[in-house]
Amino acid sequence: MAARRDAAAGPAPMVSRPVPADWLSLRRQADHAAREAALPLVAEAVAALGAEDAPVRVIDVGAGTGSNQAWLADRLSPLTQHWILVDHDADLIDAVDPVAPTSVSSLTRRIATVSELPDIVAEDEGPVLFTCAALLDLLSPADAAVLVDAIARTGSAALLSLSVTGAVSIDPPHPADSTITDAFDAHQRRDDLLGPDAVDHVAGLLRDRGQRVRVAETPWRLDAAEQAALVQRYLHDRADVAIEHDPALADVVAVWREERQAQIDRGALVVHVGHADILSLPATA
Repeated sequence: MAARRDAAAGPAPMVSRPVPADWLSLRRQADHAAREAALPLVAEAVAALGAEDAPVRVIDVGAGTGSNQAWLADRLSPLTQHWILVDHDADLIDAVDPVAPTSVSSLTRRIATVSELPDIVAEDEGPVLFTCAALLDLLSPADAAVLVDAIARTGSAALLSLSVTGAVSIDPPHPADSTITDAFDAHQRRDDLLGPDAVDHVAGLLRDRGQRVRVAETPWRLDAAEQAALVQRYLHDRADVAIEHDPALADVVAVWREERQAQIDRGALVVHVGHADILSLPATA
């Protein structure tokens, strides 16, 4: 499999702050397990793209450390695939350890932003599959419009995966859960980001452009008895974000954090985190 790395400068970052590589590694197993619920969407995309009988360019937007490719490439067989990994963070994309099923003929790394997608997709001919994982909620409406326009204008297919929906439940419940959730969701919408509104917003834009859209729920189920490190990181980061959004919550969050940590230590806590995947196909597919 051939691989190369191209660099391009963009006017704005793909997301508003760096995403830590260790967080991407920690969540990878939970992401892959959740995406099994979206296999019917993958099968439909393969059927639509396979009908064109040509190699497919898979443009992975916000590719990070390559988790999306690691899960998806083999499941796109028997399509012949040329992967283009796109991310604004050179450190993340340089850390990708590309998978190499026989169906992947080549891989390119591109340091670029959402605003550059029209140029990337225009570089060659042939069918295109846009894909991403855990990205849409980090986009602004303007970035989402650029992504949707690149998909619709070129008649491309898209698999847009693992966007948070805002649905979070923790068992056992705690009186402060809803307060922390409200603060967390408000923070996710900061600076005009889509946050938990991303799935409905992007699906609506795609439908407005004449795309055929299907949505599948792909929730995390995190059990502290088996995934203590991930549950701890998720809940502690959630607490930090709530305080960042509203410092007046510091005392409430401190009590919540302490009680939740004790439950994690006992392996007596389960977290459900809502995510959803979007399949978009052109009307003629």
